[in-house]
Amino acid sequence: MLVNHNPFTYALVVAGKYLVGYVGLGCFLYFVVALFVGNIPAISHPFSITVEVYGAIEILWYFIWFLPFKAYLQRPGLSMIPTTRAQRKALIERLLNHVPNVRLFIRKWFNDAHLDEVYRDDVKDWLLWALWGVISDTDIDPDELEEYVCEAESRSGLTLPRGRAGARPMRLSLDPVKMIHRSLLWYALLGIVDNTATLLLIFNGFGFWRQPRISFLKVFPFRIMTLFSTKESVSPHFSYVYRPHKSNTHRPIVFCHGIGIGLSTYFYWLRTIPKEIGVLALEFLPVSGRICPESVSQEDYVKAMRQILSQQDINDFVFVGHSYGTFLARPLLDDTGISLMINSLILIDPAAILMHLPDTAYNITRKQPLTAPEVQIAWGAALDPRTAHTVCRRIHWPEHILWRENLAGKRTTAIVAGRDCVINAGAVAGYMYYGDTKPMTSADLIELRKTPRLWTGTAEFELIYLFDRDHGQSLLIPSDVKKITNTVETYARLDYRSDKDREENEAFDVHIREEVHANSKVNEILDSNVV
Repeated sequence: MLVNHNPFTYALVVAGKYLVGYVGLGCFLYFVVALFVGNIPAISHPFSITVEVYGAIEILWYFIWFLPFKAYLQRPGLSMIPTTRAQRKALIERLLNHVPNVRLFIRKWFNDAHLDEVYRDDVKDWLLWALWGVISDTDIDPDELEEYVCEAESRSGLTLPRGRAGARPMRLSLDPVKMIHRSLLWYALLGIVDNTATLLLIFNGFGFWRQPRISFLKVFPFRIMTLFSTKESVSPHFSYVYRPHKSNTHRPIVFCHGIGIGLSTYFYWLRTIPKEIGVLALEFLPVSGRICPESVSQEDYVKAMRQILSQQDINDFVFVGHSYGTFLARPLLDDTGISLMINSLILIDPAAILMHLPDTAYNITRKQPLTAPEVQIAWGAALDPRTAHTVCRRIHWPEHILWRENLAGKRTTAIVAGRDCVINAGAVAGYMYYGDTKPMTSADLIELRKTPRLWTGTAEFELIYLFDRDHGQSLLIPSDVKKITNTVETYARLDYRSDKDREENEAFDVHIREEVHANSKVNEILDSNVV
């Protein structure tokens, strides 16, 4: 959830970054200054001793815990699911068909390198990662790689020189994982927020379904409710909160949150959903700023979802995902059993849509943050050790990307912030609204601004474009929260028909009317003959 764009919030975020993130260094500087100014009496004062002891603990935490943990997280990640040549060829064609500008696409994946620095083998290095998740082409047909490079040249009008130059592509699952140190003070504050938010959710009708109690010592900061909750999740990998479904006119929703500090930032929005509608909100601790076990594989995630849905007797629901949570939609849609349960989808700040575009990967892992929202995203979420590891080592874009084809047959609304500092907002909005990724014109942007008023909830693909919002802000601002909750409530209605249903019913009605009309004509003729 991001702050606004102004000097005050920028100063506030930066100050918080240094005060909380570098508290150990601050204590050490206090010791040096106190020793220099007041000598032994100054550093032996009770206050000074308190600061010095705490500072020593923080410094030891950095050297004894963070540095070894950082090295540990550099290990290779999950292997990519094998694909056939036909599948890879189709993927490359779809990829190139949905790129606003192929030249800019290449440049951004190469960290904004000039095109003169990108050679043929450099592009092949990127393809090896993007399609196979590997760094070596020993067992890969060179003709296949050459075919894809030629296709990219044809689309971009480039002729790439042979060999390699100075440009190096982004390859998230192979590159070093960038992360920052988290102080004990940070974890203490996070623990207070987390446990408080869980209690507030319980007071608002949600139950907390914990992981096994043995996991208490595997998660830091410690989660008190793991010890005291009497409800246990059927999956040992996931805890979740659930508000029982009581409505006979609506279906429940399943919510997957984004990176940050977990469900606590969604408390305000969750409270606005009508109380008779059941809400199941999963907790993804590896992207919630915790020290915890690594994220499970895609297969284990889908298995866990089957178990949890069965535990709560949910077989028809609306999927709601925010940011990272939209990555978790594709595995569910690919599973035949769960896909049939998903009635419709609401994708807020949808990082999974067009995730082949380099913007999300670049903005999360490479871009130097300049604005308050960018600093908050980088320092407050993306560069957290376990979060960074999850994004870089546990996700492969071909397995989590959302195309319109994946969403076909289900009503889907994408809620896109026009100033989003993570995704390519223009491309994603245009793709969901127009079905293509052509560059946005001023007329297009004017058209997109009408979408909140034009939204009906009946079309297969719809867009709510919030032109003056940034990533995550829509879930904090009351007027936008009202729009999102209205979207959820509309999709949850059991009697709300899609355009396809309405067209089929209208066609049936026309057919019946024609038959009735024909029969009435026959009856008239028969009556006249009788007379």
